[in-house]
Formats: sequence, structure tokens, C-alpha cells
Amino acid sequence: MVLKEKTQEALDFIKAHGGRVSTAELAEGLSVAVNSVTGRVNSLVKNELAYREKVEVEGEDKPVTFVQLTEAGMAYEPTEDED
Repeated sequence: MVLKEKTQEALDFIKAHGGRVSTAELAEGLSVAVNSVTGRVNSLVKNELAYREKVEVEGEDKPVTFVQLTEAGMAYEPTEDED
């Protein structure tokens, strides 16, 4: 499986930061708006490489969404799909 470039960037960032980041941290790390990471995270979730987790965080008005890589996400290495 080969991920799109932007999805691969997101996966690499999450992996480099211990496998779990908030969507705000991901957006900041990729220098994009928070709503710009939605499609990238959706792709990771669709490919079973990550899942979302909403967590109540003290001092925050609403739950914070974290993106957590699965075991497959942590182990993922791009490979060419066979035709």
C-alpha cells in the first residue's frame, strides 16, 4: 500500500511523536489549519493505521481529539502495490 504524500506526512509526524498526537498538534506540526488535517486522518483511519480518541482535558471547554496510530500504523512502511 502506498499512501498519498500528505497522508504519509501525517503518519510520519505522528510516528515521530510517539504514535499519539492531538489534531491541533498535528496541524501545527504540519503547518496547516486544524480542519486541513481531517482528510489525512480520515485516510489513516480508513486504512486502519490510526483511530481517533476524544479525551476530556482539564482546562479545555470541549474534548480534545487525539490521533493514535494502531500497531499497523506504527509498523507501516510504504510498499508498491502489485498490478
